Amino acid sequence: MRILISYEEAYRVYSDALERAIRGLRPGAEVAACNLGSLGRRVESFDPDLVVSSRPNTVDPGGRAAWYRLSPEPDEPSKACLGGRRWRRPNPTLEELLSFIDEVEVLLRREREPGGC
Repeated sequence: MRILISYEEAYRVYSDALERAIRGLRPGAEVAACNLGSLGRRVESFDPDLVVSSRPNTVDPGGRAAWYRLSPEPDEPSKACLGGRRWRRPNPTLEELLSFIDEVEVLLRREREPGGC
């Protein structure tokens, strides 16, 4: 499973912390990070199954198995998409994000070409 993390440069520390946490807690995942300016190029070259970003999917609408718009602002809800199903999550914890990653893995095992996010 490939996971791409992308945030504004102002949130670089946040992005780096997420990358380290996911690598440590989900060692089977390939994890990469980039800034928002290179998100489109990185999606194309890395071909992630899941993108975790501060922005919604405007670079490849419907082309990813999962997209998690993880808001850097605690008062702003985050938005998750998995296999075309969408929902909001208020201020999710790291454990909730890890659970979502596990759900993405299950989807990838079940479906040949999941998309919709």
